[in-house]
Amino acid sequence: MNIKLPSEQAVVKAFAEASQALGVEQVDDSLKDLVIYEMTDGMRTSTQLEGDNAYFDGGIFCLRFIHMLRILGMSSCYVNVIEEKHTHRENYTHIFGGLRKLYPIYEEYAQQHNVRLIFLGDLEGSLEPKGYEGNFSQALKHLESKTEKNSGFTAYFLINYSLDWAMKNESKFASMPMLDVTVRHTKFQFPTGMMLPAAKSDFCSLIYVQQGSAGTTWSDEQIIQLITLALRSKLLNNGTQYLKCYKEGEKDAIRSKRETELFMVHRKLNAEKAAEASGGAVSTKRAILAGPAGPEIYEF
Repeated sequence: MNIKLPSEQAVVKAFAEASQALGVEQVDDSLKDLVIYEMTDGMRTSTQLEGDNAYFDGGIFCLRFIHMLRILGMSSCYVNVIEEKHTHRENYTHIFGGLRKLYPIYEEYAQQHNVRLIFLGDLEGSLEPKGYEGNFSQALKHLESKTEKNSGFTAYFLINYSLDWAMKNESKFASMPMLDVTVRHTKFQFPTGMMLPAAKSDFCSLIYVQQGSAGTTWSDEQIIQLITLALRSKLLNNGTQYLKCYKEGEKDAIRSKRETELFMVHRKLNAEKAAEASGGAVSTKRAILAGPAGPEIYEF
């Protein structure tokens, strides 16, 4: 595997710096329990790459993301790859082509780093576009079986997935972790077909990232900052749904911030440093999350 991945030392150092900047330094237990759903998007519009190469690039972004989560001590994550409707898109051959190129890279990484790969979705039929031979569904099942005893990290990939499929197969999710934060790229929406069952996602918060999940446009430092923002989102929104109880004066303070003060945070996080580290090629990213009082916008 010739993909350049950051060292453990570099990841830990970058995370310490990002945690200090965002005020989330003393949260070791919360970090280990953090489960992110990386909802990838934007491969066609985020770079000049075309066809299979654009989707291959998106898969490398996800590999780097998983690599950093694993180093930081998290136990699992979810990644969307193909929703059922994607198989009907005019460019599905490019999505599929990128996925096939990624297969041996993920297989090698999983075996080298004790990572378990689990695939969620309808893999009973064929994933091949017209004109393709083989049985990629069976290859994915084989890879899942091959890594089932790996215990260092678990990555759940949604392939030929839909919420309808998930609800019909909800027992498959019984032992899977609860979702804390969904990171959604390029589109400020959460398509129903890509959602996890409510039993796994009912308490999750949402981060919108304006830029696409293209590997060539994200520095390692920026991916670390995105992970740290997900941790902040989890902490901000913990306990705010369903069973929330307000302390004396808390309702008035929140009402004032929301309604009168129009509370908002807008901060820049070392964007210049990230661009300098990559030779100036990496553009600034923007992420929006929200707590009980209002939105927080970060550029990094």
